[in-house]
Amino acid sequence: MTSLRRRIGTLTCVGTLTLSLGGLATGPSAATTVSASSTVPATSLAQLRQTHPGLDRLLSGAAAGSGRQRAIVSFDAVPTGAEVAALRRLGLVVQPMRRLPLALVEGSLAQVVASVTSGVGNDVHPDDPLTYLDTASSDVMSSSLGAAQDLRARGLTGKGVTVGVIDSGCDGTHPDLADHISHNVTLLSPEYVNAGTSPTIVVPVDRGPYVNTDLGSGHGTHVAGIIAADGHTGPDHLGVAPDATLACFAIGAVITTTAVVTAFDYILDQPGHLSIDVINNSWGNSFRQYDPSDPVNVATRAISRRGIVTVFAAGNSGAEEAEASVSPFNQAPWVISVAASDLDRVRGGFSSNGLAFDNGAAKPIGQGGHTVFVGDRIGNTQPDVSAPGVDISSTCDGTGTVIGPCAPGENASASGTSMASPHVAGAAAVLRQANPRLTYQQVRTALTATASRMRTGTRVLPSWQVGYGHVNLDRAVALVRSPRYAAALRTAQERADRRLRTQDRWAVTRADLWQEASPPVSVGGSFTRTYPVTVGRATDALKVAIVYPTPGTAANLASVTGTVRDAAGRVVARTTTDVLYATGLAHVMVPRVRPGRYTVEVVGDYLVSDPDTVDSDSVNGRVVLTQVAQLRRRR
Repeated sequence: MTSLRRRIGTLTCVGTLTLSLGGLATGPSAATTVSASSTVPATSLAQLRQTHPGLDRLLSGAAAGSGRQRAIVSFDAVPTGAEVAALRRLGLVVQPMRRLPLALVEGSLAQVVASVTSGVGNDVHPDDPLTYLDTASSDVMSSSLGAAQDLRARGLTGKGVTVGVIDSGCDGTHPDLADHISHNVTLLSPEYVNAGTSPTIVVPVDRGPYVNTDLGSGHGTHVAGIIAADGHTGPDHLGVAPDATLACFAIGAVITTTAVVTAFDYILDQPGHLSIDVINNSWGNSFRQYDPSDPVNVATRAISRRGIVTVFAAGNSGAEEAEASVSPFNQAPWVISVAASDLDRVRGGFSSNGLAFDNGAAKPIGQGGHTVFVGDRIGNTQPDVSAPGVDISSTCDGTGTVIGPCAPGENASASGTSMASPHVAGAAAVLRQANPRLTYQQVRTALTATASRMRTGTRVLPSWQVGYGHVNLDRAVALVRSPRYAAALRTAQERADRRLRTQDRWAVTRADLWQEASPPVSVGGSFTRTYPVTVGRATDALKVAIVYPTPGTAANLASVTGTVRDAAGRVVARTTTDVLYATGLAHVMVPRVRPGRYTVEVVGDYLVSDPDTVDSDSVNGRVVLTQVAQLRRRR
């Protein structure tokens, strides 16, 4: 593969567009046609990048691979025939979604960029590689179902509820799963089914029950068993909702956004949405700001509007003090984000975290990547709840390589927020059975409002690490079955919110976030940014966090330094990312600040971005994010 940083010269779209990578001059702004004789000046393209985060990431090299690219174009509504035709006239292979305002496209980088610069689409997002959120464990321990064991005796087993599992697939021949998988859909690229490469990019094929679609991974089979293993192989092999129905969607051992988006679109396009009530997503990406136009956020928003509960694993990049390591798709207010704990309700050391001082909300990224949040609130980067995810025993695929392989009908043990998330998806199924009238938000509220504080010794863990705390399914069921459950849910959530707002002595009055697409390489400060901060009179301290997100559990081996100067230009703080954290993080508290104009200088001492879209492990260095939070002591 040839990366963007190594490509030079001119790429030419089939007779319609010329893109010069040297000057980043790209095509015109005509609505449906592009002329090779006219170009958009580099200054205009720079302005477009300020307001189009997807295009900015694409052109930064964060997702550039070989000459042909896959990407996702966004629209205001489901793309029309005219819009699809306009994209095809650019030389692109186009697969419009049926229910989502998105279209998958494939073509040269020039053609992909022209989908926006020609005025056809709103934005174009790279086909990011995603990662399954698991860590192999050699220890064999049965899943702890906690309070769910008592609920089963009362018949609260998820019966009549269908849980979708978007993952590597499901082994429908495993005895603990075989008789309650209703759909087993494989999302294939057409070249794997001898269908060429046009006009479709991803092909959904429903294999039906009693087949194994989890070939080469085992991850999805393990996840499915945590939700709904029914104990055929032994009385201890029970999921949280053993009578729930499963609908599996195999997005493969190596996953990208196009496969995920197609799975959601397929669900939305089926009669009755295949009766799905809950969807589990044990996959993700490295941290970045919430972007409502991101294709995954667009898809989960559409799913939630149909009343479906959407659950996401928080991620596995969370050393204890590593802020801002949570997967980006967890920040949407309509999903449930799940951190991992062990069976003693102790936080899993790998579990990803949010920002420590977060007052963020679900709104678009500001121009140039600068977003401002004013006022103290519970932010959107923290996990919502924690659930068992350390040394979890569950169903094992006979052909698995990530988890397994095992002999037919056996279990295996694994750890990760991938294992925590399906515990909560199973709990959501039980709640939907307990009260079928619950909205997706009420399911989330029932779990967060009844969660228990988590501790390390005598210290209560903060919400940016564990959310509202550990799930208590029995308390959640009691709450949703109370006579006036809607009012009871509101009261319980208000009480839980008060606890989180007063968990430390600081209130956030304002937070400035700057997000820059990471350069391919920065050595000796070739990547340098200076951000101004106007400190108000009510501010007692500044908290500065610089994040270079990398997924997984390995050290990030990158170095970014932040220097804080006061209004007189004096250095009042300096911090450098820890290269041993999975997510590069530098953070510092600046106490006793005075009103005036401060600056924060961010320097890339050593950064290497590896944006290869083919290798799913090569996803480090997508962005550099800086947060400056102005803090006031609580009186």
